[in-house]
Amino acid sequence: MTQETATAESAGGSVAPVVDQEHWSVVAPFLVEPDDVWISDFAESDRFVFEKVLQSAPEQSWHTKKIARTGGREWLRFHQSARKALAKAEAGNGGCVTVFPQLAAACALQKRLTSSSTPLVAWFFNTNLGDGRQRSMARWALSEVDRFVVHSTNEIQAYADDLNVSTDRFRFVPVQYGGDVQTHHEETDEPFVFATGSGMRDYGTMFEALDRIGLPAKIVAGDRILSGLTIPPNVEVLNGQRRTDIHRLMRQARVNVIPMHNGGFTAGIITIVETFHHGRGLVITRRSGIDDYVEHNVNSLETELGNADEMAEAIEAMWNDQALRERLGTAAGEFAATRATDHAVAQQLVNVLAELR
Repeated sequence: MTQETATAESAGGSVAPVVDQEHWSVVAPFLVEPDDVWISDFAESDRFVFEKVLQSAPEQSWHTKKIARTGGREWLRFHQSARKALAKAEAGNGGCVTVFPQLAAACALQKRLTSSSTPLVAWFFNTNLGDGRQRSMARWALSEVDRFVVHSTNEIQAYADDLNVSTDRFRFVPVQYGGDVQTHHEETDEPFVFATGSGMRDYGTMFEALDRIGLPAKIVAGDRILSGLTIPPNVEVLNGQRRTDIHRLMRQARVNVIPMHNGGFTAGIITIVETFHHGRGLVITRRSGIDDYVEHNVNSLETELGNADEMAEAIEAMWNDQALRERLGTAAGEFAATRATDHAVAQQLVNVLAELR
């Protein structure tokens, strides 16, 4: 279907074009209350109107789950949301935007089962399809997705191969952060190294590096990712930290570190963007999927996978050089302010949807 326009009398008596509106459902596991915000709230378009399909219960944090996979009760809730989202989209001459792969799969399955032609956009598509029957089911359902939006360019070919679909269905859009930015100053009386996150993290290498150099550090991570590791005496593991607490620690830390292994197609990009928004550079493991954000010796210092000596050297280099910290932090902040804001990414959302009608 092509976009059509009608005409209407303007206040001055002239004829002005009126754009036909498309009503798009937005469904995400974190949209529970009417005031919950997503990037669709920042989209500036006369053509697209967005309606959130709210979840019946809040999502459980991936970092605090005892197991990483999605449970049966969550799948039931996602399928209920998918049916509702498709019905609203069809009634409004629009489509569906899902966030995270589970909801994309649920909506794609509903679309296939009902022979619906409603456009479907899978935003933040980041997953591991598994093997055998699980992969076959994923391919069968997800073939109904019209656009996959990924947040690192290396995911495009990898997912296209896994799903057996064309790379033309994929679009790269940077991860954004639009929340409050903390303004705390770097801690000078009791400086520390800071790391957070649980996805594909390699805290074993970081602990080995910190044990060698003896610098004080604070870690916020789930028990699952730290299980079995020996934590050095100079490392404090913090529990029960809110997101604002984590951002405060990013600002106060003398050095921010993201230690990772090379599992998955990408990892760490949410923490990268949030750290950059807070004007802080990084010591980070060089791995697949971060090149769209990280530039060595510009906004970060990269270290080789599993190399505790190199990580220790990079941490010490940033710890001992205020000018280096300021230079990396300035570049990090500029990247975030120009490419990773709600408004910048909302415009890319509009661009993706415009391709589908």
